[in-house]
Amino acid sequence: MRALRTAVAGVLAATLLTLGGGAPASAATKSCFGAAARDAARPCSGPTASVKPGLDDDRYRAGARCRPRDERPSSICTFGASARAARGHVALVGDSHALHWRSAVAVAARAYRWQGFSITAPGCLFSIANALLHEGIRGACEGWHREALRWFRKHPEVTTVFVSQNTETPVAPRAGTSAAALKIAGYRALWTRLPRTVERVIVIRDTPLTSEATVACLRRALAARVQDPGRACPQPRSASLRRDTAVAAARALRSPRYRTVDLSEFFCDRHNCFSVVGGARVFDDTVGHITTTYARSLGPYLLRKVRRIMRSR
Repeated sequence: MRALRTAVAGVLAATLLTLGGGAPASAATKSCFGAAARDAARPCSGPTASVKPGLDDDRYRAGARCRPRDERPSSICTFGASARAARGHVALVGDSHALHWRSAVAVAARAYRWQGFSITAPGCLFSIANALLHEGIRGACEGWHREALRWFRKHPEVTTVFVSQNTETPVAPRAGTSAAALKIAGYRALWTRLPRTVERVIVIRDTPLTSEATVACLRRALAARVQDPGRACPQPRSASLRRDTAVAAARALRSPRYRTVDLSEFFCDRHNCFSVVGGARVFDDTVGHITTTYARSLGPYLLRKVRRIMRSR
């Protein structure tokens, strides 16, 4: 434990870096929490030994508050502006990774006064590659994405769709075809079936992964009251941040209808990804689900990138 404290202190003393992505500590201009600690545009200080939520704190909600709707798909609910106050309508579609992005998308929805529709199904890709999932989930996922397409045809008021999903979801490739190629083709096939009333599809790049070893390291660092425990327990970027086939599919379409948002800089620097940023625990587990606390702190930075997309149209 003493060695852990000494190692972390040495790193901090040698580099004099904040979590802002490489800015000198003397450049810090404000205290910060969560993703704000990695905002390169506004460097901030405030390494802390505390983490919210704690490792054993299970009192969280996966995503922003969402109001259920009595329609299919059965998972559908609304967030952001009310139907009466809405100036626009958007949808968030995907698996449980999309669900965990909802708190961030809700920040953009409030800023634009959008009514957001959350249409998520755990383990399901918004892709015809669902036909290649394992048998236990395949039928449910295929039914879900067909119902989602029917729903979009009934709701022409929805003009923007955010999609995100676990890029690690396994599919069974056919002989001579890679799993990545099948996923890319599957996304493109389903997205192009969305009605023309959907003017833009915004793909949110999938989150990094963490590991059990990193969680164990973090637990030791927190017990030792190490300042900046996230940097004490980094995970190599090469092992944590995977290629996102949905992003590849959007770029391959070469159309202004399909855009991407990449917030990887708020999870990782050039070499490592972090399980704690600005005193906020980033990951809820080891499969890429982010905590509601961290997702909420990412909201302003998602909004920043969405505004660029909306202006560029």
